[in-house]
Amino acid sequence: MNDLDILMVIAFVCIVWSITSLMILSGKVSKSGTRVHFFLITLLFFRYISVYEEMTKKKTGKRGPLVYHFVIPLWIALILVIVWILLSLAG
Repeated sequence: MNDLDILMVIAFVCIVWSITSLMILSGKVSKSGTRVHFFLITLLFFRYISVYEEMTKKKTGKRGPLVYHFVIPLWIALILVIVWILLSLAG
């Protein structure tokens, strides 16, 4: 396993982490009374994130931690994929 494979494995783990946090976030939104369509979650995830943010801001005054658990791993995965592309073109 070379360095490029390790980058892709880490990116894959970040994507799985982000999807898992989105599913947990959607479950919490569903418990709050908003109808969640799990088959359309890829199209409506911005709506669910904003509902979750509003819900947690009303409750605690801060943005909920699941938002960060969704967004940050996606950015890490994006950066890793860009680095992977650049390294594979250079090598």
